Amino acid sequence: MRTAKLRSLAPMRRLREALVLLVAVGVAGAIGYHILARLGWLDAWYMAITTLFTVGFREMGEVNDSTKLFTIFYLVTGLGVATYAVSNLTALIVEGDLQGYLRERRMEKRMEGLSDHVIVCGFGKMGFQAAWELKKAGVPFVVIELDETKGRSNQRFIGEIFLYGNAMDELVLEKAGIARAKGLICSVATDADNVLVTLTARQMAPKLPIVARSVKLGTESKLRAAGATHIVSPYEIGGRRMAALLLKPDMMNFFDVVLHEDQLELGMERIRVHPESTLVGHTMRETRLRDSTGALIVGINREGIGLHFNPKGDETFQSGDELLAMGPSPALEALMKMAGG
Repeated sequence: MRTAKLRSLAPMRRLREALVLLVAVGVAGAIGYHILARLGWLDAWYMAITTLFTVGFREMGEVNDSTKLFTIFYLVTGLGVATYAVSNLTALIVEGDLQGYLRERRMEKRMEGLSDHVIVCGFGKMGFQAAWELKKAGVPFVVIELDETKGRSNQRFIGEIFLYGNAMDELVLEKAGIARAKGLICSVATDADNVLVTLTARQMAPKLPIVARSVKLGTESKLRAAGATHIVSPYEIGGRRMAALLLKPDMMNFFDVVLHEDQLELGMERIRVHPESTLVGHTMRETRLRDSTGALIVGINREGIGLHFNPKGDETFQSGDELLAMGPSPALEALMKMAGG
């Protein structure tokens, strides 16, 4: 029972307890030989260690019946403890327990200093793709996955943070830094689990943006009630896209060019106007952003009003406006500098 209990403990704790038992057996042996064989403390320790590890150089002190019986008892009990301690040390080094423990400790240290990251719950097909998009965009993220076989051997995600546990557990979400996160993607195995994860995350972080996956029809209302900010239905999106590719192929090709950076150096960004920006108080016609930066302002998201598409030339920029801009990367970077103040 004692051995089974120790094996279920953390690797370093298992080793620590085994070493404590080993030292205790050594101390007991030294005391026994000091009393029974009338040896000094150094010789008693020598006898205890050589007997415990079955070296058997030579016997010291008085060899009588009491000493013989003590040696037999000491070998039977002490050798078992020594073997257990050595096997634990071997498991830690050879079988990778120590390496895994140190890796987990490094992951924990990284998670403690992580902020403005995205938590990806579930590393299935959708979770994998979401994490890959975040990685390509340079956004830090933490993956929570119940299956420990997923993620570790994937070459694309070497060095990324994987937290193995149940995403419905508040302790797991807290460990993933939900209080410091900028968003959460919920794509675990079933819709029911997605609802529970969304509900748990919303209770822990009332203002956190949550994107949840919905497979079955009718789950959207449950996810929305649980607190999901955005809901993605892969079958619905896939069906719409398939129909749109036949009905409006030119428009879909345009969106493909915009959304896939691999095809063209063209992208879309949300850019917030800083209070000290030179844009504040000026109209779009006055700033001539299209000529000065090369970026196209598709819309302006203003607090209390919402998103206004295709703003006119007399639209005045205000502090806190969120610009939805499209253009090549240099143009977007130039606009970011002007909006940043």
